Amino acid sequence: MIDTWLFAALCFGLLALCALLRVIPGPERNDRIVSFTAAITLFAAAALVLSIASGNLFILDAAIVIALLLFAGTFSYAKFCGGE
Repeated sequence: MIDTWLFAALCFGLLALCALLRVIPGPERNDRIVSFTAAITLFAAAALVLSIASGNLFILDAAIVIALLLFAGTFSYAKFCGGE
């Protein structure tokens, strides 16, 4: 029988893959950035759930670092390339 946490991680992973599929045919650069941000956020959520399921804190640390780098990258993109 599958564990509930592992099932949740699998669902987050599938949602992240669906968001990554939206990155490729995105009509504009901003649409690609938003879908890439959503995909990485969902991958970080899947890593968080896997950390809970396995009890491994290293996965949790990696998910936090990935989320912080994503936030910093999105913020810098919005500030320097986004517009006004």
